[in-house]
Amino acid sequence: MRRESGFSAFEVAVTLAVVALLASVSMPSFLRWLQVHRLRGAAINLTSDLEMAKVRSIREGAAVTVVFAENEYTLFLDNGAGGGEAGDGIRNGAEPLVLYRQLPAGVRIVLAEMTLPDQRLSFDSRGLAPALTSAGSIPLVNGTGERRIRVNRLGNIRSL
Repeated sequence: MRRESGFSAFEVAVTLAVVALLASVSMPSFLRWLQVHRLRGAAINLTSDLEMAKVRSIREGAAVTVVFAENEYTLFLDNGAGGGEAGDGIRNGAEPLVLYRQLPAGVRIVLAEMTLPDQRLSFDSRGLAPALTSAGSIPLVNGTGERRIRVNRLGNIRSL
């Protein structure tokens, strides 16, 4: 007598139905968790990138400028290389790009609520942010909430 092995179509259908039910129950909480961690990760990255810009400005003895857009930001050495104007906050000439970072999906910077002049932040050769008259704020948002990065004139950076 020959034994048949494998699964019947009914067994496979029941298994798939159970998997689909479990996925539909757990997926909304997983998606919310993912959004919360994308926002948190973006805030951590921005904070560490600003710290790196401050340290780089001290090390190079020249300004490092961070320019913000809604979904990205760039850091460059504002040293006037290649005919650019040093310290003007605009990447011109051959001023070297230090970092370009695109924000995670769904996370954006609210430019209208940003309290930085011209959506840019510069650290001078001493690691200070002289263009700030008071603490500057960079709001990061997505569907789950908001995180703010604050920078003061002395170059202190804090994530709230």
